[in-house]
Amino acid sequence: MRLSRALAALLAASLLAGPARAQAPDQPTPGSPERVYTLDDALRLIRNDPQLQSAQQDVIIADSRVTESELRFLPDMGLQASASKFHSIYPFSLSQDFRNILLFPNTPENIYSSRAYFNLPLYEGQRTLNTYRLASAAQKQALARRDSVKMDLTLQVKEAFYGLLFAQEKDSESSAELAAVKRYAAEVKPGAWQAIEAEGAADEAAARASQAAHDLQAARLAFLKSLNLELDTPFRVQGTLKTEPVKIPVERAVLWAMELRPELQSQTYKAQMDAIGVHLAMGRRYPTVYLAGDYELTAQSFPLDKNNWDLTIGVKLPFTYDLWSQLQQKRAEQRQGQLTRSELQDKVRLEVHRAAASLDYWQQEFPRREAQWKRLQELYDAAKDKPGTPLDKIRARESLLDLRLSYLTAVTQHLLARARLARAVGREIAP
Repeated sequence: MRLSRALAALLAASLLAGPARAQAPDQPTPGSPERVYTLDDALRLIRNDPQLQSAQQDVIIADSRVTESELRFLPDMGLQASASKFHSIYPFSLSQDFRNILLFPNTPENIYSSRAYFNLPLYEGQRTLNTYRLASAAQKQALARRDSVKMDLTLQVKEAFYGLLFAQEKDSESSAELAAVKRYAAEVKPGAWQAIEAEGAADEAAARASQAAHDLQAARLAFLKSLNLELDTPFRVQGTLKTEPVKIPVERAVLWAMELRPELQSQTYKAQMDAIGVHLAMGRRYPTVYLAGDYELTAQSFPLDKNNWDLTIGVKLPFTYDLWSQLQQKRAEQRQGQLTRSELQDKVRLEVHRAAASLDYWQQEFPRREAQWKRLQELYDAAKDKPGTPLDKIRARESLLDLRLSYLTAVTQHLLARARLARAVGREIAP
């Protein structure tokens, strides 16, 4: 009886523990509290983005190719052993894979061989060195591409985060306005002409609040998508729409962009790779001087006591019929890269100028709108306890909301302009 009770208790415990183990530790369980994300938390999560992880794999591949190119400087070395059984009626030799060992009739029908060998190129027109340089440039290009992807994702997360903060503020302000307008509209006497206008104002406020709630839901989905989270993840963001003026001359921003933009750095490495490609094509016309050696033990029975050795220095002189076409192709690719790089530089300059102009506009706009909103807020606070018609109160409330949202829009756009200028320049913009 005790044994059956113990087994039943163990089975119940395993059934209760099973779902808990099956639940992934980083996934919210049903009824779990919502997650809270600050901007720094959101930016840390971009490391899990598939695009960034793919770019990181490109870096790993490039690192491996650099290692492979470094190993080309080492001699080709190895050991080889073979055992052959044969029958012959006239002398012959084994295949080239087995060192062309000569075999003769009327000898034991077994032969054993072992050898150590090396082959070291002494001169080959810097082809190995250029291969290493090509792999190194490709490695730097992969790092630049990864940085570019990371900066794109950073901008994407910032846009989603600030957009969600603005949507939350808009939803909150619209809901408060709707409640106030309904309260003021209830003070209007039924049947009066003012009741029609009050009813229309209440309907307008309800439509604005509904649109704000819809925009908030869309902003939440955009934020989850930017972080590659499940779309039903419970969460909230923590932050305030607050900004500070930034002073940065356009000329300095352009210089930073020319120096720091990963895309331009990638094109610089591409130019190096094109130049190395030309050298590699020209290197095909140079001879190869190599040093090789073998030490071999061969016998028809053990122990293997018959040794042979050789040390050879040789020259290979290639005849390349397609050298000119290869060289012409590489030079055309090099010229094509120069044109692409020049076009990208013009594009970056234009991007920096546009981002700087947008930042300058919103930097002048948000203090002006803030002053307007605060002035109207002071007037509203001073007049809200004084007598007035419900329609006057509704109009005042609508004007206050318009200026409040106008100010929040300016702050959001200034934050986004700073983020876009940082992306255009290639570095963070400090206040």
